[in-house]
Amino acid sequence: MIFPHLEIEPLIQVGDRTRLSALKSFVTQDEAAIDLVQIRPTALASFITVTADKFLDWSFSASGAVTVTARVTASGASAEISTTITVVTVASDSLFSTDADIKLHEPDILQWTSPGKNSFLNIHRRAQKLIIEELRREGYTDTSGDPYTKAAFLDVEEVKQWSTMWVLQLIFEGVSNATDDVFHEKAVRYSALRQSWGKTLFLRLDADGDGAADDGEGVDTATAFVARR
Repeated sequence: MIFPHLEIEPLIQVGDRTRLSALKSFVTQDEAAIDLVQIRPTALASFITVTADKFLDWSFSASGAVTVTARVTASGASAEISTTITVVTVASDSLFSTDADIKLHEPDILQWTSPGKNSFLNIHRRAQKLIIEELRREGYTDTSGDPYTKAAFLDVEEVKQWSTMWVLQLIFEGVSNATDDVFHEKAVRYSALRQSWGKTLFLRLDADGDGAADDGEGVDTATAFVARR
């Protein structure tokens, strides 16, 4: 049997480079070897042959849901697998920090992007989720008693440095392979800075969902105080 396998990023920003990988596709021992691998990046596109590398690096120019398909062929028999990627705009992604922010601290940081990537937007997205999760764990909620979402952060400047330190910590944790290498030391340093920033913020959040941070709405992480109108 032929087992196509497709690895993708489920969420990607418009214009960001991403890798569509069929590298882990395989056949059972009773099949002939794979002799053709093709990937179709969208439902309206043609299949592109990637037999040598078994992956296709791509960038999407418009937002929306796109269907990616991998086709694997062995001696004339083929099998396909499809999956969906959600492509979002910069505005709807609403990240708290960007690569420009982390480059202010580490000018050469982009050399550590993952294969097939030319940015750390995926790590900025992860940092955003960790910040929101941390506020949830601390018990901060909106006026309905629900955890805050990214839409409540109307001024990202208030949380930019916190996010930046999170991203740098995550990057260097990812590239470190020993507890005494320079990357581990950087991860520890940025972790300390991240914790410091996280404890000294007053975030003016939209607690009632009206699209504005009204007087009295906010979170003071230094005192664990929640203010609402």
